[in-house]
Amino acid sequence: MYLSDEKIAALLPAVAQIPEVISAYEAFAKIWAACGLPERELSADLVGAVFLEGPSPPILSEPKRLRASDTSLFQLVFLGADGCLDIESFEKLEDAKATLAELNVAATNEGGGVVLKGGEVVAEKLELKYMLKEDFVEFLPEATKEPKVVTVSEEDELKAIELAARENLDRLMTLAPEIGKLKAHYAEKGLEKPEIVIGRPSEALQVFSELFPEYVRLGGCVAEA
Repeated sequence: MYLSDEKIAALLPAVAQIPEVISAYEAFAKIWAACGLPERELSADLVGAVFLEGPSPPILSEPKRLRASDTSLFQLVFLGADGCLDIESFEKLEDAKATLAELNVAATNEGGGVVLKGGEVVAEKLELKYMLKEDFVEFLPEATKEPKVVTVSEEDELKAIELAARENLDRLMTLAPEIGKLKAHYAEKGLEKPEIVIGRPSEALQVFSELFPEYVRLGGCVAEA
């Protein structure tokens, strides 16, 4: 899971006191300034995304999971229009079959579903290309597993922010010389409006465009008509 910007900002003062972070930031600030780039404070934006190990998000909402876990109901496991498996629960078999009959082929050129009762298939309508019937059957127990409860301590959050900060500072230090050259290049051009850059940008150009939108705007892979 990812920590919110608000959480990062709240814990950042404590992270900023960690000796390793102090050293990393001082080294970054020195190289950044030497490359002619403006000062950047140690902020949530500079730290970047912070990932914290934790359980995968649940497949179904809790009310939907509980209903899908009810073995007295008929469970329709189907391929949605987005190409992802989903579950709908019914009290009557005829209602499940009626919904099954209305299912269309998804964007993946596959479609349909199966109706299960007590783990057994009681009705099916499948048009498969890459998937297997077993994928539908096995999705029900997978989607209805009890969600794991994981307690994350503040110490864990602080450590995750520290690692993210040090990694991003190291990354920016490596990119600083190239970003500095880009800044000098575009400043010399004296453009009245941002230059639109087509194609896949380098990592340095990506960062440069975020820092100096007045110079460059990334235009994707294809030029606008």
